[in-house]
Amino acid sequence: MNNNTYDLSTWGVGAIVGASLLGLVIWVVFLIAYIKIISKAGYSGWWVLIMFVPIVNVVMLLIFAYKEWPIERELAELRSWANQIQRGPGPQQFGNSQQFGGGQPGGPQPYGGGQPGGPQNPYQQR
Repeated sequence: MNNNTYDLSTWGVGAIVGASLLGLVIWVVFLIAYIKIISKAGYSGWWVLIMFVPIVNVVMLLIFAYKEWPIERELAELRSWANQIQRGPGPQQFGNSQQFGGGQPGGPQPYGGGQPGGPQNPYQQR
């Protein structure tokens, strides 16, 4: 008579232990990947522990998916800052200290470089 039931003794203990270790290694690799993804999003890597809580893990997945991440908020701030720098400081005022480049770094400096006792501006009205 042919018996179709599975007998674990035919597998051998080594095969079961090997498959278990392989499964554990794969699980650890994915856990580390989840921690890296959550950290790159700007959250603490400890949030990965929420995946072990039933039902809450699905809710948190949806919150993480649709909420603005801290890294996105920081990127928006940096982009607005960069746009302000590219536009420049605005119209320059012409006066004694702002006459030749407004004293901006990298721009032309007033006569004497703004140093007391330096050469005077010959075009300055007194």
